[in-house]
Amino acid sequence: MEFKLILKKLNNTLTKAEGEQFEAWISESETHRSYFEKVQNSYQDTSSVVDIRKGWERINSKIKSPKGVSTYWKYAAAAVIILLLTLPFVIPTETPVDTTAPQVVEESITIGTDKATLTLEDGTKVALEKGKAYTTQALTSNGQQLVYAANKDANGQIKQNTLTIPRGGQFYLVLADGTKVWLNSDTELKYPVDFGPDSPRKVELVYGEAYFEVSPSIQNNGTHFLVATQGQEVDVLGTEFNIKAFREDTFIETTLVNGKVAIKDGNSINNLSPGLQSKINKTTREIRIAATDVSNVISWKDGLFSFKNMPLEEIMKVLSRWYDVDVKIMDGAKGKITFNGVFNRNQELKNILSIIENTNEAKFKTQGKTIMVE
Repeated sequence: MEFKLILKKLNNTLTKAEGEQFEAWISESETHRSYFEKVQNSYQDTSSVVDIRKGWERINSKIKSPKGVSTYWKYAAAAVIILLLTLPFVIPTETPVDTTAPQVVEESITIGTDKATLTLEDGTKVALEKGKAYTTQALTSNGQQLVYAANKDANGQIKQNTLTIPRGGQFYLVLADGTKVWLNSDTELKYPVDFGPDSPRKVELVYGEAYFEVSPSIQNNGTHFLVATQGQEVDVLGTEFNIKAFREDTFIETTLVNGKVAIKDGNSINNLSPGLQSKINKTTREIRIAATDVSNVISWKDGLFSFKNMPLEEIMKVLSRWYDVDVKIMDGAKGKITFNGVFNRNQELKNILSIIENTNEAKFKTQGKTIMVE
């Protein structure tokens, strides 16, 4: 049975035919009934869903997913913490699901939070974190976001700052031109304290992942906004897009949400329209452009992990950055198994690992801050 029918049941949106299909499925076995109860309990337990979004500006109303994207993910985003092995999902009837929650996470593993290190133009490093305010003539921070004022240096010199987000961190930045940037864990961005009146507004995503909501050129003397990333350059006039380029990644992925951008790499220039994603191979510099599920790509910005047909080894990379843990995959075959699921990032890692374990496809063992996949 397709999993979306379970979610439609929870939302009371089943058609008559779907209702009959659901009743037939849940009547088949105790395993089915037990599984549905777990999903129902998880669905109702939404106490921590909203908290992580406080202080992060919401722009989901502007997002237009590509045509043909399944409505399954709209339901999944509501359910928040469901994990499935296949799509469509079929409950195995031969083997009962193990309901014992594994003790795989120690107290030393904590949930990611707002924190960053700001490196000023003179090399001074400032720790930014919740509960600590920092203010100068050019900027202000409440420990959860960093905002620059449009205040050009008297002698015309453009100073550069660097914002580094560690593993287990995230941060929100407003540049001097009004451009808004959401920075994911394990990310570094270099940028001017202010922008010149006639030069392109250029920043560098050294590594990591960032979501940009660019201030329109019409508000900035007609200047373009440029993002340099490991040999790639994104040229925009005013738009919203996501760039993913972690140090260990094979590809640089640029996903356009709204507007239009030009992807420049060497002598190659390719334009993106909303709903498209470019992937540049860091080694060969080959570029591929295809439609993608935008809401899935940028879910991290709104406090969610969204795994769509993702191998377990890639899921563990994502989790390792947010929870600042190391991962060792003891059985390579386990790492290739694909999963689907949407989780709230503001929850303990052990909860997510427990749900994965209950698929009976992988087991986890923890030593200190190292998670071993068995």
